Amino acid sequence: MTDQKRHRRPPDDDVVFLDDTSGDDVSRAFEDAVRAVTAVEARHRQAGSGSVFPPPQEAEGSSAGSPGPGPAPEIPVPPQAEAHEETRSSRLEAELEAERERTAKAEVEIRQLRESLLRKTADLENVKRRTEKEKADHFRYALAEAFRDLLGVVDNFERALAHAPEEILIGDFGVGVGMIEKQLSDVLRRYGLTEVPADHLPFDPNIHEAVAREETSDAAPGLVLAVFQKGYLLNDRLLRPAMVKVSALPQKSRPEDGQ
Repeated sequence: MTDQKRHRRPPDDDVVFLDDTSGDDVSRAFEDAVRAVTAVEARHRQAGSGSVFPPPQEAEGSSAGSPGPGPAPEIPVPPQAEAHEETRSSRLEAELEAERERTAKAEVEIRQLRESLLRKTADLENVKRRTEKEKADHFRYALAEAFRDLLGVVDNFERALAHAPEEILIGDFGVGVGMIEKQLSDVLRRYGLTEVPADHLPFDPNIHEAVAREETSDAAPGLVLAVFQKGYLLNDRLLRPAMVKVSALPQKSRPEDGQ
């Protein structure tokens, strides 16, 4: 009677006493539940889900005391993820197409720049050659005006010698003047001045200027009979044409019109 009074508790007491035989079963059940929850959380973390609550079927299997988690079920891709992937793929294709267009445009611009560079290079070479030619011509013909004015002096020199008395020409004075005339001719020739060939040669309108005409049967028509004024070339360019007299057929030797 004394022992029963010692173990008796009021009816409103919430303390539950378990005997030794039921404690092991509760511990094993609790451990199984912890392992099941841990496995479910691991599968959800691998699948990218933030939820820690397992599907109903897995929870039931875990509560039945299954020894461990089975293979992870295949989780379907949400429609939002598929739409995101399609949008990303479309954006990448658009960027690739835009890059191709930029590349094609750059190639066209490079080709145009190369062609422009080639044209500019050719123009530069042409300008360089033209400039060099003009420079060379300038040095070759820079004395043209000076020689053209000097030719009048040379003409008067030759006329004076041609009309000088014979006794002067054969004397020391005449010999000295002849040497001066030859020296002047040599200097002019050294600078590129040469006489136009004309006497007893066919008339050439490019280098001859006909100032007189003589009808004769002693010479072929169109032949230079006399030179009134010498012509000169400066480095193969006509400086002054030769003034000449040209032969022609006599009037009676000409064929009549209509024959």
